[in-house]
Amino acid sequence: MRTTQLMITAAIVLTGFTACNNSAKDAAKQDSAVLTQYVDSVENLHPVYTLENWTAIDNGYQERALTAEKTLATLEAADQAKAEESKKKYAALKATYQAKLEEKEAAAKVEIAKAENGTPDYRQVLRNRLFGEGRIGSDMKFAFVTADNILGVYQKFVDAVSDHKNDYTREDWDEIKVLYEALDTRKNVVEKDLKSSDNLKIAGQKVRFASIRATHRGGTKITENEKAKS
Repeated sequence: MRTTQLMITAAIVLTGFTACNNSAKDAAKQDSAVLTQYVDSVENLHPVYTLENWTAIDNGYQERALTAEKTLATLEAADQAKAEESKKKYAALKATYQAKLEEKEAAAKVEIAKAENGTPDYRQVLRNRLFGEGRIGSDMKFAFVTADNILGVYQKFVDAVSDHKNDYTREDWDEIKVLYEALDTRKNVVEKDLKSSDNLKIAGQKVRFASIRATHRGGTKITENEKAKS
């Protein structure tokens, strides 16, 4: 009788250990899957090359990687291989982001140097006024514009045009047209994620811009022609 009881007790302990071991393996597999899904989602996002955005991405990765690393050794070989592949993917993404951020920093330094030398590019001055300091460089990349902030970008753009409409030269208006069309192209990219209410408000800003441009661009040309004749 005592022998039977000991066998039952041993079986219970063994079953509990096996269940616990399986539970640990399942948790490890889940942690690895979470890491893989995170890296894949970052890879599929439209890149926004700002230090703020990269910091948020990297913080999210480090948190998940730390959790997965603790139990990586308990995974089966196939699952370990997937986790390692995700790490390699992330390393490549990190290298790309860092390179782009360095390019932006270098371009910003060039513009600063131009300004300090007293020869600022009028196009860059215009871009800074319309979109914010350093947001749009000579590469004309609008990656910072998202479905969440594009309404504000349009509002700032049109407000700036309205505030300085009497100061623009013909060249300024030509550059404004190029920038406006580039912003519209970016809107087409993010439109699927845009709120209907924001879309309607953007339409109002577009009407407002068209009215300002139609009224003042022609006047600028007439003024410049008169000056040229005199």
